Amino acid sequence: MATLRSAQALGLLAAAGLLGGCSDLKGLSGEAPALARIEIAIAGDVLAVRPPNDVPPRLRVALVWGAQWLPETSCVLPPESTEVAAVMAAGCRDPFGFVPFRVGGTAPVDDQGHASIELHDLPAADVMVGGVTARVAYASLVLFDDRDGSGTLELRRSARDFQDPGAEPDPDPSQVPDTVLGASLVSMTEPDERIAFREGGFDPNAAFYPRVGCEPPPKGFSVLAAGGFSYMAALLAVLDGKLPEQDPATCRVSALADVRVTVPVRAPSAELRQVACRGRRSTGFPRYREPDAELDLSRRTFACASLPRTGGADGGVAVEHKQLLLADPADNVCKGLSHIILRGCNSDPACVVPEWDVTASPPDWWPCGP
Repeated sequence: MATLRSAQALGLLAAAGLLGGCSDLKGLSGEAPALARIEIAIAGDVLAVRPPNDVPPRLRVALVWGAQWLPETSCVLPPESTEVAAVMAAGCRDPFGFVPFRVGGTAPVDDQGHASIELHDLPAADVMVGGVTARVAYASLVLFDDRDGSGTLELRRSARDFQDPGAEPDPDPSQVPDTVLGASLVSMTEPDERIAFREGGFDPNAAFYPRVGCEPPPKGFSVLAAGGFSYMAALLAVLDGKLPEQDPATCRVSALADVRVTVPVRAPSAELRQVACRGRRSTGFPRYREPDAELDLSRRTFACASLPRTGGADGGVAVEHKQLLLADPADNVCKGLSHIILRGCNSDPACVVPEWDVTASPPDWWPCGP
């Protein structure tokens, strides 16, 4: 699916910087007033779906700005075998699911199941998608049990996802991960409500959580709602070079002050956990790696699969060579898929000058032939 590049230049509005520094101006004191406030209602019984533990729940809601993300091709192409299909199911996240980038604020949930998040800053430029004259940011409201008591939602990565240059470090892996119990936007294939911030114009052809058929968001902050679309309809639209369409009857645009956003409670699942899992922000191409000296496959979901064909003479990679597709362990917070090859480079299994080549002496555990 085509995406627009995140606008990395020109910070958002010099006024935003002035607001953040108002307390330093002579003659002024106290905290600057909030730019906006999001009122939230939790719908459902948290205790009925919360995993049992001895610690009382510390329920909070986080405003999480989304990243543009392109799923890797292995996760959307038809699987070549039932074994590969099983690996895809275990290691691939929903290609139409929400992918977080940054937490923009959190607030506790009161006894009535309500929360209120005040926004004192505009979304940063790196969460805005589009050109300088027309860009937008979208956020999901995520209900979570603050297991570590940090007061915020720690975003994590798949065990094998590489770190982008300059990316924020992952939380301490020894920390007890927060439990996600609901979100206003989990997947575009489901009904959702999202927070939007628009600056300048609006590109209806942008593939950033698209809502073809719905009214575009107004400038500034707003709440958007829609009924979602089916997975198959979305795939067919993409194959036809189009964006999936919403039923206009399910679309709604509201001002923040006019609506209380509903966050439905859901039973914890691998799919729900992904709303707190960062993506690679990649181009959709897999990243290959060299096999480890030792690897226990007894409790892992894996399959041997064909390498993607390249043009011409395959760059020196024999056609019979296979890759090992390996899903991250099921108990990991975030889903992940590894591509392990005996010979090649991180970005190209058919590179002429390989970064590694162990085809002559593969590790003893290697299951995919020569």
